[in-house]
Amino acid sequence: MKPLLALLFALVLSWSAAVPAVEKAATRGPEEVQAVFDRNRAPLQRIFMKYQQRMPLEQVLRLELRFTVASDGRVSEPVVLSSTYGDRELEGLVQDWLRSLRFEARDIPATIVDRYPLVYHPAR
Repeated sequence: MKPLLALLFALVLSWSAAVPAVEKAATRGPEEVQAVFDRNRAPLQRIFMKYQQRMPLEQVLRLELRFTVASDGRVSEPVVLSSTYGDRELEGLVQDWLRSLRFEARDIPATIVDRYPLVYHPAR
């Protein structure tokens, strides 16, 4: 009876582990987006630091972004939906940075990432 219970338990565990993998394959989740942003954080930090040298940031910079990730991993249609500073040049640099990001190519439909928050705390 014990070996049968152990086998049943192992089957249930393997089935439940497979379900998230199927869901993950169907779309790009927030974890994948965050991982790509984390890997590409240095160029974005340089943009903010260079901007801060020119225009001292006195408050936290908050941007809200929207972009599309194609099945080949390229980013298109980057838009800054809102910004605490409203500086077009800075927003353009952030949009260029977004276009430079590369996600893993996967056989899934394009994913629209809507209202992605980006926050930069200025050095004091």
